[in-house]
This record gives sequence, C-alpha cells and structure tokens, in this order.
Amino acid sequence: MLDSVEATAPLAIHDEELVTRPVRIRHRILIVDDRPENLLAADAALTGLGALIVTARSGEEALKHLLESEYSLVLLDVQMPGMNGYETAQYIRQRPRTAHVPIIFLTAHEGESKNILRAYDLGAVDFMFKPFEAAILKSKAQTLLSLQERTEALARLQVQHELELERQRQQADQLARETAAKLQLAHLNEQLAEADHRKNEFLAILAHELRNPLAPLRALFDLAKQTPDTPLAPRMIEIGDRQLTLLARLVDDLLDVSRITANKIELRPETIDLREIVETAMTTSKPRIADRRHTLVPQISATPIAVTVDSLRIVQVISNLLNNAARYTQPNGRVEIHCGVANERAFVTVKDNGIGIPADLVGTIFDMFVQERVRSDGSGGLGLGLALAKHLVALHGGSISVTSGGRGCGSTFRVELPLAGSPESLRPRTRTSDMEPLVLGPGSGKLRIAIVDDNEDARELVAHMLETAGHEVFLAHDGPSGLETILEHAPDAALIDIGLPGMTGLDVARALKERRPDLPTRLIAFTGYCGPEANARATEAGFHDHLVKPVTMDALLRCLGLQAVAAV
Repeated sequence: MLDSVEATAPLAIHDEELVTRPVRIRHRILIVDDRPENLLAADAALTGLGALIVTARSGEEALKHLLESEYSLVLLDVQMPGMNGYETAQYIRQRPRTAHVPIIFLTAHEGESKNILRAYDLGAVDFMFKPFEAAILKSKAQTLLSLQERTEALARLQVQHELELERQRQQADQLARETAAKLQLAHLNEQLAEADHRKNEFLAILAHELRNPLAPLRALFDLAKQTPDTPLAPRMIEIGDRQLTLLARLVDDLLDVSRITANKIELRPETIDLREIVETAMTTSKPRIADRRHTLVPQISATPIAVTVDSLRIVQVISNLLNNAARYTQPNGRVEIHCGVANERAFVTVKDNGIGIPADLVGTIFDMFVQERVRSDGSGGLGLGLALAKHLVALHGGSISVTSGGRGCGSTFRVELPLAGSPESLRPRTRTSDMEPLVLGPGSGKLRIAIVDDNEDARELVAHMLETAGHEVFLAHDGPSGLETILEHAPDAALIDIGLPGMTGLDVARALKERRPDLPTRLIAFTGYCGPEANARATEAGFHDHLVKPVTMDALLRCLGLQAVAAV
C-alpha cells in the first residue's frame, strides 16, 4: 500500500460551481495501452475506487512511471508497438521495488493457452479480454487493492506484535537484572554485616588479648612502686619480659595483616634444611608448651630436606601452629610434630589431642579474624595467626590444611612446601647482610649517645638505661633541637625517632649528611615504622641502621656494639 498522499480533486457543490479540497489517495493504478480510447474506458471503469489513475501509452513510459512512484496495480495491454506487454512485465518483475506489484493483462484477441500461461509465469494475477465489463474490472481491481490493504495491515500487526514481544523481552531482562542486582546487593549486605560482626568481634578480642599482657605488667609496676627499695625477684622480671614479648608479637601480627592486605610482604628466600626450621620453631614455642605442661613428640626425617624459603617466615608459621596446639589443648596434653617428604613435596604436620575443631568451622578457620576456638578462660588469640600462615605458605608455593574429628577429638595441621629446585619452588635470593655494628676501640667501654624522641617517657627510660650502663647521653625532644644537639656534640651514635615534630627524623638525617658529610656519628632510626619500604627510606636519608620499637636492651646494645660491655 502506498503512503497516504494529498491530491486536489474537484467536488460538485451547486450546478457549475466547483471548489477543491484535499483528498486522501491510498493507491496508484497504472494503466498502460497504446490506444487513447482504451485508456479512457479503463479510467472510467475504475472511477470511485479512491485511487489515483495514471496512464501510459508505451512500455517505456510505464517503466518510467514505475521508477518515479510506487503503484498498487498495473493494467497492462499485451499488444503494443515497440515493447509489448510481456516484455514490459518482465522488466517490472526484474526490479525488486516492483517485483510484487499485481498485473492484470488486457488484450483484444482471443489468446492461446500458451500466451495465457506466459502471462501467469510473468506474475499476472488475471488475464482479461477486450471489450471488458467495466463492473468486472472494477470489482477485480477493488479486490486486489483490498487484499493489499489487508496484507499491509497484517504486516503492521506483525511488526507491532514483534515490537511488543521485544518490549516484553526487554522488560523481562530488566526485571531479571534488577532481581539479580537486588540479590547481589542483599548478598553484599550480608557480607558487610558479617564483616562488621567479625570486625566488632575482632576489636573485642584485640582489647581482651592486649589486656592479657598489660594486666601482669600493670601489677608488676604496682609491685615495684609499693617496694621501691626492694629489687624485683627474677621470677617477676621473667614474667614481665614474657608479657612484653607477647605484646610485641600481637603488634607484629597486626602489622603483618596490613602488609598482606597491601601486598607488601617481602620474602628473602634461601635454600635451607627444613629440619633446621622445625628445630628453631620448636625452640621458639618450647616455653609456651612447657607452661601448659604438654609433652612434645618430634618425629623428624633422618635425611636433610632442602627447601627454598624465607626461613624466618616459615619458622613463624610452624611456631604459630605449635603455639595454637599448646593453647587449645588442656594441660598435660600431647603435641606431635612430624617433618618429612611425601609425593615429592616437603611437609610438616602438627597434631594435638586438644579441643578439636567443629566441622562447620573447618572451612573458614584460615579466614581473617575467625576466632571461634575459645578456651575455657575466654582467651584464644586474635584470629590472625592461621590467616597469616595461609598467606605466607601460599607465597612460598605451598599449601596448609587442617583435619579434625570434631569437638574434643584434637586437630592436625599440615603444611606442604615445594622441594628446592622443583618448578614450584622459589628461587634463592642473596640475603642482604646486616649492618656492621659500631666497633669500639681497644679499652673503650663508654659511648656518647644522642637520643632524639618526642615521647618523653621513652626518651627518659632509654637514657636512664644507657646512663646506668655508664654511657654519656644527650637528649632532644624534636627535630630542630636534635639536629643542633648532634652537630654540637658529634656523639658516637644517635637514636633518632622518625615521627618528630618540627622536622622528621628523615629530614634530620638528610640535614646532617648535607651540613656535615664527615660526621662520624652512627645514625640509628629508632621508630615504630617497619618493613622494607621504611628501611629503604631510612637508608636513603642517611641512617646506618634501623631499630623497631619496642626494642630490647640486648638488641640496642648489639646495635651499638656493646654486647661485650653491657655490664659496665
């Protein structure tokens, strides 16, 4: 069907008075005949169909009209000079735009059957003989035009139906996406709620675990204050030292969590006998095991087991497993540690006969902040140790797993590591040697030491320890005064905090290097900042060594080269 167009047609009103108004033309009909009287007869027969009648007197003229406009029907005379009706129909059918236009052939001769068949082969919808009945021609044309309108209406309905189906499909997809988004949001909310719950539990446990070592330290200082003239018993000093060590370990665990989260754990792989690592871990954990009066049963391979690992980190992992075994086993229990090779991988297992692990916890026990194996006294660590162990072992290309029969049935943790030289193994890296300690001259036992720290208590206590050992100490409370103190006295060594007011410890070291490049003072970063990046920044600024707070007196004296004269 053609697009509606507007044409101007005469409309009779009174006698001979004529007016014009737009008439909607829905169809065009092309009549092709070389005789004018035939064109007039066909035009008259088709009057009243609401179609625009266009005439052509040759096949060539007809093709020109078909090129310019779209037509709903073609009445085509068979016998015409030049291009006859059959040839004209053949060209009409060859063009995609007109290939489906209905054609009614008109002829004044009785046609042979072969000619009629030829007309139908060319796509004719009818074959009429002249003279034709006007009513019949009009009826056939009207029928064809009505069929076209219905076909086009059905096509429009089909398009509308497809559009509606597409709209419904898009709505369904949008609904599915919204539903999935809601489910994902609900899942994320659950995860956030669980993370928040874990965080709150962790903070509560952290407060509890920090109070554990702080309580005996508080009592120890109260005891010292009550009897200031009576030295503390060795047993009391041992308790204080052990609790300080525990406190430092808790802080180290928190720092390791931060490094793992930021992907800043640095390994120093070296090829070493795994048996040596296990022996070191057992020595480290022996006091904890002894406190609980457990029996430690080692079963170590008789032959060396070469692995390429950061020995300090793997000692940390195995010691953590031994400490957990001691913690979660009732006193007088049994802890076994095995070390060997199986399936071309090195392994260490730690087995206890303690409280065990419930089945629903086995799958999450290595997650961060999971801490559900609580002892009867309410304590049980921060829930960080096993998560750290898992990450550290994974960094070495290994794995860690746990099995347990449930509550009261004990637990077995297994660490597997690649053997040295295997495809999964780390490659050894040359360990950077430690900074050479300050060397004292023959007969020397006294040093001149500057302490630059804005923490008055820390500054005074370290100064008192060094002065008690017979050394001369100079104090400064901020960066600018520390810089002037060191320039004025040129001490043998300077303990400089990094986070100083006025100017940082790094700025102090840079200023000293710029103003006195020949200064003999050994600069020691004495700070709570730790890790490879902190060490690198301190070295770049001009520091010779790096001590992380809290530091023991032994570590400080070793750094100053005073281990042989600590009792002076």
